[in-house]
Amino acid sequence: MIFRRSLVSELANTAGAVFTVIFSIVLTIGLVRILGLAAGGRIDSGTVMEMVVYEALVNLAPLLAVSLFIAVLITLTRSWLDSEMVVWFSSGGISLVSWIRPVLRFSIPIILLITALSLVISPWAKGQSEMNREVWSQRDDVDRLSPGRFIEISGGKQVFFIEEVSADGLSVKNVFLTETDPKSEMVLMAETGEVTTNEQGDRYVILHDGRRYEGKAGTPEYRVTEFKTYGIRLDVKPESAIQMKDVDTQPLPLLVMQKDNLEAQGELLWRISWPLAALNLILIAIPLSFTNPRAGRSLNMVVALLLFVLYLNGISVGRTWVEHGTFHLIPAIILLNGAFTVLAVVLFLRRTIMQRWVPVWLTLSYWRARNKR
Repeated sequence: MIFRRSLVSELANTAGAVFTVIFSIVLTIGLVRILGLAAGGRIDSGTVMEMVVYEALVNLAPLLAVSLFIAVLITLTRSWLDSEMVVWFSSGGISLVSWIRPVLRFSIPIILLITALSLVISPWAKGQSEMNREVWSQRDDVDRLSPGRFIEISGGKQVFFIEEVSADGLSVKNVFLTETDPKSEMVLMAETGEVTTNEQGDRYVILHDGRRYEGKAGTPEYRVTEFKTYGIRLDVKPESAIQMKDVDTQPLPLLVMQKDNLEAQGELLWRISWPLAALNLILIAIPLSFTNPRAGRSLNMVVALLLFVLYLNGISVGRTWVEHGTFHLIPAIILLNGAFTVLAVVLFLRRTIMQRWVPVWLTLSYWRARNKR
C-alpha cells in the first residue's frame, strides 16, 4: 500500500509539472499564430480567445500522451538513480513487473480522457474552428474594414489600410490601398472616402482627393494619376451554407459509416491510435527507465524522445498508407500498435529474465576465456 501510494502521488506531481510546461509552450505558439491571422484579417479579432481554446483542444490528446510517457519515465528513472528500486526489489519482494499495476492505476483515467479527446472532442473543436473561419470569410468585405490595421480583401488581391472610420462605418479617412495581379500592381492613397451601394446592390468605396500609382513590379515605368473621385468595387460573397467536408472534423459515427472512403479510414486510424499509443508508451517507459546511478539519465531521455518521434511518424505513415489503400484499417492498427507492444514485452524480458541482449557464448570475451583455459 505504501509502495502504491507513494508512486501514484509522485506520478501525479510529475505529470502535472510536465503537462504544464508542454501545454504552455504549445498554447503560446498557437496564440501567436492566431493573433497573426487576426492581424491579417483572416479571422475575426473578437473570436481570438475562442480560437485559442479550440486550438488547445485539438492538440490536447497528443500532449497528454507524451506528458504521461515522460512523467512515468522521469519518476521511475529517479527511483533507479536514488537506488530506491534496489530497496523495493530486495526488501519488498517487488519485481519490475509489479510496477505495471500502480502505473496503470494512475494512467487509466488519463488514457480514457485521451480516448474521449481523440475520438470526439478534438474533431468537434477543429470543426468549430473551421466554421468560425468560414463564417468570417463569407462576411462582406466592408464589414471587415477596421481602422489601424492592414486588411486583406477580395481573396488577398487587395490590401486596405484605413486610419479612421466613422461611427456609422460609412465614412473613412486617410486610406491606403494596394492591389496586385500577375501583370501589374497598383498603389492608391486618398484623404477621405465613403461606402455606398448602387441600384444593383454592389458596394463601393468612393475615395476623394488622392493619388494612384500603377506599373509593373521590377520596372521603372510607373504611371501617376491624381484624382478628385475614385470608386473601388468591393466583392460581396454570396451567402452559402457552411458545410464541414473535411474528415478530420466529422463525428465518429459518420466516419465509421464511410467504409469505402479511404480518407475517412485514415482519419479513424489517427484517432484510434492515440489511446493505444498512450498505453504502449507508459508500458515501454517502465523498463526503459532503468538507469545506472553512476551513468545519469540523459541516455534514457534521448531514447524516449526518439521512440515518441518514431511512434508519431508511424501513426502519420500508417494514416497515409490507409488513405492510399496500401493497408486496410484493422491490419494497420494491429501492425503499428502491435509493434510497440512487442517492444514493451521485449524490454520487460530484457530487465526481468534476460541478463544480456546477446547470449554469453556468442561474445568474443567468452571464447577468449575458453581458449586461455
